[in-house]
Amino acid sequence: MKCVYTRRLSDDELRPHLERGDAVVFKEAAKAWHEIERQVERLGFGDAYAVSRTRRAGATGEEGITRVSPVHTKPEG
Repeated sequence: MKCVYTRRLSDDELRPHLERGDAVVFKEAAKAWHEIERQVERLGFGDAYAVSRTRRAGATGEEGITRVSPVHTKPEG
């Protein structure tokens, strides 16, 4: 599931998303991407998730987006 927020989440709010394998998008939080990346690592999901940031043109000008996405690994065998 893809979940979109306009604010950063607390550990207790973010953890269930990471446990379910959700993709989480933070609009207007591009400046906080380092903190979000450290939070994901601190919660123990650093190997399972990638944190990236992008800028794109929005309705009110350029907006920053931080994306927390599950890393898909190849099955062994």
